[in-house]
Amino acid sequence: MNGNWSWDQRDLTELLSLEKAADNTWRSYVCDTNANGRVYAGQLLGQALWAAAQTVEERSLTMLQMTFLQGARPQESIEYSVETLQDGRRISSRHIYGVQGAGLVMSANASFQAPAADSDDTYRLARQVPGPESLATLSELAAGFPAQGESLQLRARAKPLLDIRLINPAACFDPAAGPGEVAYWMRLDQPLPSEGCLHHAALAYMSDSWLSSNVSSRELLDAPWQHYVSNLNHSLWFHCLELDVTQWLLFVDDGVRSMSGRSLAMANIFRRDGRLVASVARDLLISPRAT
Repeated sequence: MNGNWSWDQRDLTELLSLEKAADNTWRSYVCDTNANGRVYAGQLLGQALWAAAQTVEERSLTMLQMTFLQGARPQESIEYSVETLQDGRRISSRHIYGVQGAGLVMSANASFQAPAADSDDTYRLARQVPGPESLATLSELAAGFPAQGESLQLRARAKPLLDIRLINPAACFDPAAGPGEVAYWMRLDQPLPSEGCLHHAALAYMSDSWLSSNVSSRELLDAPWQHYVSNLNHSLWFHCLELDVTQWLLFVDDGVRSMSGRSLAMANIFRRDGRLVASVARDLLISPRAT
């Protein structure tokens, strides 16, 4: 395939859609490039999930765990091969390999479960938070945090299809404010068909779009674009059969900074009615950019 490989951010289904290349193998010909000039990790997550789901019938996605092995290059196709690990009475497991050229860029496991009655006793957020309509957009926040203005504008322009509203912006952008809870609303600001697990794949894409300041050093808050943030491992658990990413979802973050630049960033994701729909954990490496 020749031509422009870059995704124009106008239709997420275009990014997540894959072309069948062979039995249990699919290929991507579009790319969403990140700030480091590599394919955005959310693309790999969403596409791998979608590829795995094509091999499973009448079962619901419950888990995706991905290890990133090397940066995927834009303007080159990515091939996803799906291997069946298990098809039991209740559980189906798949292993997904992402290959670019002769190199392996990611390895993932996905789990699916046979349909069952969806209990209503799932964990719920026990407190009230401000609604998204009362909160500033990222572009509006740029005026209130001039030191972070460029960073905020870049975030807003880099993913225009996502509407993100921070509940406590100072915890993210003001080093003098000290540690605080990081919570934000997010939604896909465009229509998305309710086809298969397309909304789950979209949430996988969205789950890598924000870095919790709980894992950030003061230097990273002061100069975010002078640091390299690499996602090494990414796990996502789904707690709800019905998911609509075009409706507001609340991300409540937690994170732990460890040794040698390693951090664990975690989040629980809630519907507007307070019900827990998903959880995510990211194993990150944060380091200064080479000068």
